[in-house]
Amino acid sequence: MASRALRALPAASLDQMLAAIPSLPRPVLSRLVSRMIDHLDELDGDTDLEPEVDCCSAGDDGCGVILMHGLRYWGAAQEEP
Repeated sequence: MASRALRALPAASLDQMLAAIPSLPRPVLSRLVSRMIDHLDELDGDTDLEPEVDCCSAGDDGCGVILMHGLRYWGAAQEEP
């Protein structure tokens, strides 16, 4: 598993790998990000396949402003239980 392989890397190697990320060409960075997302989906499931639960009274899942009693609220960010 990849996570075991990372644990085996010395800290200097991991730091070097992370430092190289900003210099990667876009196609390589895109492949890297895609593989990381796929690996996260393997670990804890694909959130795109989970049912969406709206957390705010606006019904917009925190995507826009809500005006209540003359005050501005930004959706779910201020209404989550």
